[in-house]
Amino acid sequence: MVMKVGYINPVLFKSSQNVTKPEEKQVQYPQIKELPNITPDFAVQVPQKYQALGVEELPNGLKLHSYKLANGHRVTIIPMEGSPAIVKNYVNVGSMNETDDIKGISHFLEHMAFNGTTGENGYIKLNQGDSFNKIDKLGGWTNASTNYAVTDYVNSTPLLEEKDLEEQIKIIAGMTEDLALTPEMIEKEKGPVCSEINMIMDNPQTILMDQTVRSLFNIKSSADELVGGSTKHIKNLTREKVKAYYDKYYTPDNMNLVITGDVNPQKTIELVSKNFRSNKTRQGQVYDEKFSPITRTVRKDFITDKASATEIMFGFAGPKVHDTKANIIYDIIQEHLFSTSFGLKEHLRNLNANYSMSYEKVSTNKNNPSLIFVTANSAEENSEKTIKLLWDKISNLSAPTESELERIKTKLIQARQTDLQYSNYVNNITGLTILDNDIDYLTKHDEILNSITTQDIEEFIKEYLSTQKAAITVVHPTTTIDSINQNYTNAKNISFKGKRQPLATQDITETKLNNNFETAFLKSKNDNIYFSVNMYFPIYKNINPATKNVLDIIYSMGTIDKDKNVCDKLKENNNIEFNFNLSEDELCIKGFSTKNNFNQTIQLANEVLNRPRITQEEFDKAIEKLKDYISRSQDSAIGLYIDDESKINPHYTSKEDILKGLETLTLQDVQDLHNYITQNASGTIAVNIPESSPEFKEIAIEEFEKLNPVKAMNKKPQDVYIQNDEVKILSKEKNVSQADIMQLYKFPVSNNPKERAISAIANTLLSSSSSIGLFNTLREKEHLAYSVYSDIDRIGNCGEISCHILTTTDNKDIGEISYDNVQKSINGFHRQINALKNSQYSDEDLESAKRILKANLLQKEGIPSKLNGIINGQKNELGIDLHNQIFSEIDNITRADIDNFTQKAFQNPPIYSIVASKDTLENNKGFLESLKTRA
Repeated sequence: MVMKVGYINPVLFKSSQNVTKPEEKQVQYPQIKELPNITPDFAVQVPQKYQALGVEELPNGLKLHSYKLANGHRVTIIPMEGSPAIVKNYVNVGSMNETDDIKGISHFLEHMAFNGTTGENGYIKLNQGDSFNKIDKLGGWTNASTNYAVTDYVNSTPLLEEKDLEEQIKIIAGMTEDLALTPEMIEKEKGPVCSEINMIMDNPQTILMDQTVRSLFNIKSSADELVGGSTKHIKNLTREKVKAYYDKYYTPDNMNLVITGDVNPQKTIELVSKNFRSNKTRQGQVYDEKFSPITRTVRKDFITDKASATEIMFGFAGPKVHDTKANIIYDIIQEHLFSTSFGLKEHLRNLNANYSMSYEKVSTNKNNPSLIFVTANSAEENSEKTIKLLWDKISNLSAPTESELERIKTKLIQARQTDLQYSNYVNNITGLTILDNDIDYLTKHDEILNSITTQDIEEFIKEYLSTQKAAITVVHPTTTIDSINQNYTNAKNISFKGKRQPLATQDITETKLNNNFETAFLKSKNDNIYFSVNMYFPIYKNINPATKNVLDIIYSMGTIDKDKNVCDKLKENNNIEFNFNLSEDELCIKGFSTKNNFNQTIQLANEVLNRPRITQEEFDKAIEKLKDYISRSQDSAIGLYIDDESKINPHYTSKEDILKGLETLTLQDVQDLHNYITQNASGTIAVNIPESSPEFKEIAIEEFEKLNPVKAMNKKPQDVYIQNDEVKILSKEKNVSQADIMQLYKFPVSNNPKERAISAIANTLLSSSSSIGLFNTLREKEHLAYSVYSDIDRIGNCGEISCHILTTTDNKDIGEISYDNVQKSINGFHRQINALKNSQYSDEDLESAKRILKANLLQKEGIPSKLNGIINGQKNELGIDLHNQIFSEIDNITRADIDNFTQKAFQNPPIYSIVASKDTLENNKGFLESLKTRA
């Protein structure tokens, strides 16, 4: 339930007024210059004629090959050696092109793309779910998304065979140009779409984003949410409405196809011209939601019982999406606003407030503004202080100093070089910038960035970040209006190709340093330096459960001699980064730097490791931060299981035990754990060495040998498996419309590559195979939920395989009550598990699952991902080529192997974990009790 708050004090804002209703993906959409006018030739023959528009080269050497098909469809192909092939078609349409009576139709049409094509006129014939199944068989993945101003369709494969790329292209062409849109499939899909709407409406951030957009641009709509629409809108859709919308907006001149990965541009455009063949022309006038940006600040408050913390958003009408320079200035301001030198970051941290800043394209009309928003998340008692702090800081925002601006420019260029290693990032940024006619953001980014002055930034702030015309939305957890007003009063005076393997072992050298760290060096083409120092230690016996969490926070607070602010400024001024992450048996230090400041990075990280700021002041701060974090964490089926499992598994700790431990925790406990780690750990290091600077290896060795010595590694898996001998049913009440259900089995695992491969393949068969997969049955055929899948994990010698679903059971707001979905879901889990155990999947599904595993192992883009692969092997007795060993076993796996594994994995009684509404649990009491005696 969400309640509008209508009687709050006029809150701090000289020109504020109360005006009036629930996010979607908060994706940053960078922006491409005006391309040559596209003139469609609708006497289209197949293969189509195409025109090469030219080749643009990015600073990192990537080449953008641009083409125009005869029908006006724009195509960009970017070869990236060793990367997976990503085929993505961007359609210039979103929810802001919908009239109010069909709100949600863009999102609904996205779903329909997975429900079949006609297969006529040379298009590929796809039945319901075929796009998933066919891409699965290629070892890849497929997806789609809808937003305010863009809808996209994507698939990716590792190109294991020559024919795979054309299959990808055929599928995307069919999904965007040849939808069947049968009445039966339209009715079928209404259930999953309504389920997804219920799911996002359970998220308080949905209200936050949606209401901010409505307020900022004065948008009036009867829909519950501007992108998803409402279940009532979806249920009223007809085939005629869906087909008319599809024909109007899905025309070639309104689409942009981008293909990135290990592809040949000439061969690829020939495949595209053969398989994309639409001759549709735009019929009727395009609808654009009318935007009328506010001229006075508006604040709206909501109370919802679905929130556990207060969510805050400041929204601003930003620049037009094709304003290249303005969008790069935004990148600078985003970095500046949360820099330590500006001070906002420190004050928010003192309030234990999480925060972010982002940008969103909200209209296909190039004359409409974009959305810039700053969000924060805090405890309710700190909400008004957080709002006041954001208001004061943004109101007084000014350009960074010249030296700070140069630092930010350097950091943005470094980050961009890193991002351009990834096929998915390159595809997204290319597709969106071309869609927005802002190619300069791609091709001239660094040149424009370096030309920006402090005066340019001041003008941007004045025009686009004025707190005198902001939309402020606040979503409170269950509270009272009096309490909100009291918090406001309290805040008034506050200031603030060939054979492929996952790992190219020929590029890796290993050595043991003099301090006993086992170290792997990865040769790389990237000049940025990434490293990971991993320290492993036996679990500390009889420890206060809260000690690890508090020490983990303290590691982020600096050193005895340098507090957090000093350390943050050092890192910021020198463009270096590292962070500590502590678990029950591992301390991981991951870092990033350039070659020139690597020494400073390691020295500062080593200082934190040797002299962490374990003082009474930081101890007290860490306790408050931890309490605040736990109070805001959402209940879930997985969390409920972890809380229960913590009684027997030392790798898990319950929230209740942590809170109880905080009552008796001492500063000495934290110091003792730190001492224990440094005195008992063994260690590994993984770092990349740029090809351009082979001498850097000796520099890295010299710096890493300054770390204190560690013990020799014990690489055998820990013995943590305890057999589950009886059915367990864990449940918790939560006021949500969807029940979160998990069914989990524990089993012993061995440390050999073949069993690792078998378990991953079995999980894929259970989760997503076309014949027995949970997704294809419980979601696609039975329409029980939008989100349903299985998962597999291992901790030491203990394996866990689990089934998950979010299914609507109790949405009284719209009269959607289906308590029996709990029973249907669990019965569905059992039915599909038995199908797996009885080998009822097809040979095709088995081959597809093998390909998916190959793809997962092969797709290691970027240095950090490759280093993670090395680290997984370093700590295992099988060695750094662990993933290569698993990869080599895949083709040899048989049905008998899967059968033997599933008999072991599902042999013991399951553990059920359910978080749902009180009425849902009450209405399923008898059924849940009966599970205890179920065979």
